[in-house]
Amino acid sequence: MKSKIIILLQFILYSFCFGQSFDPFIEGLMNQTNLDSLVSYVRILSGEDSVVIAGSTVLITPRGSFFENDLAADYIKSKLESYGLETYDHHFYKAGLYPVIGRNIYSIQRGKTYPDKYFFYCAHWDAITEYCADDNASGVAGVLEAARILSKYQFEYSIIYALWDYEELGTYGSWYFASRCDSNNTDIQGVLNFEMSGWDSDDDGLMDIHTKDIINSVSLANIMFIVDSLYQLPLKPIIYNPGTNASDHWSFWHFNYSAICFSEAYWGGDFNPYYHSSEDRIDKFNLAYFHNVCKLGIASLSTLATENFTSSVQEDIAALHSFYLNNYPNPFNNATIIQYAIPEACNISLDVYSSIGEKIVNLSKGYEKAGKYEIHFNASDLPSGVYFYRIQAGNFIETKKMILLR
Repeated sequence: MKSKIIILLQFILYSFCFGQSFDPFIEGLMNQTNLDSLVSYVRILSGEDSVVIAGSTVLITPRGSFFENDLAADYIKSKLESYGLETYDHHFYKAGLYPVIGRNIYSIQRGKTYPDKYFFYCAHWDAITEYCADDNASGVAGVLEAARILSKYQFEYSIIYALWDYEELGTYGSWYFASRCDSNNTDIQGVLNFEMSGWDSDDDGLMDIHTKDIINSVSLANIMFIVDSLYQLPLKPIIYNPGTNASDHWSFWHFNYSAICFSEAYWGGDFNPYYHSSEDRIDKFNLAYFHNVCKLGIASLSTLATENFTSSVQEDIAALHSFYLNNYPNPFNNATIIQYAIPEACNISLDVYSSIGEKIVNLSKGYEKAGKYEIHFNASDLPSGVYFYRIQAGNFIETKKMILLR
């Protein structure tokens, strides 16, 4: 009961602080999550179905550098490349009595406004034995599905889809990558680590979100909790603080980056009894649950990459000292939020125009005090295409472009 009260208070506090609201664009992205695609990824990664890689039909089992089997990495790389993403190998080596030779695969989706600020969406692709459908083919499938859907859109912030090697034997893959990011002063806004997510034996929707008081990690967890509520998913996330260190998010915590891990109710009392055994197969999955956890991950990542939670307060303050005009999301589906700020009281007019300069609607007009304002623009009756929004505030005039996608 105490933990539920704490979570409720977190929800209320965060809602007041950041005002996260329902966004039909995010809902549209989330609802593109396809269960058939997710199942296909898992079946291929866990060796249930064969796949063509480099012209040869192969079966991926077992997977992981421990078994000197790069087929899973090759398959992951080919899928990410097929979505038109910049995709790279990251090879790493650890000397010692038992040397580690590993291979991470990652793709970059460049952000429109902040291309050098990154959100990571990641999972580990290696496994401890044969099949291992839940741990962690399920997480990899969720990342691949996010890449398939989101690669068709442009976000404010860059997204890195990363699949780690050697999680099972020491989280070496993510550690070496996080270390490289730290050395290069990479601006990581947040890391969402997708762990196993196919097991829900009693169909109660419980799931774990693991966080820690490191930079904005708690806020990341709260956002995922709020997103679940906003989009009415049949899940019951529980936030654990401090949460487990036993996965790849720990590597980013170590280098003082914001990170969370989300998974089935590993700490919530519904432990997968087939964990780390060759009986961990997709026929044990609760497929509806798996589908919904993947939806939550995509909605959370999209929310973060569209409007960054760590900078929103600073932008609000800055906007009060200058003229400001922006909208989010952009591109959008049906509706978007247009924000503007004026540093002094004046007459304003905010209008939307078609691509040929025809005025469609006046959204705001009149005398307004200094401050920041938001207006909800519903474009459900308009066709897809390019539109412009224009503000005149005193002698200040600015026009910006927005894209409506169906």
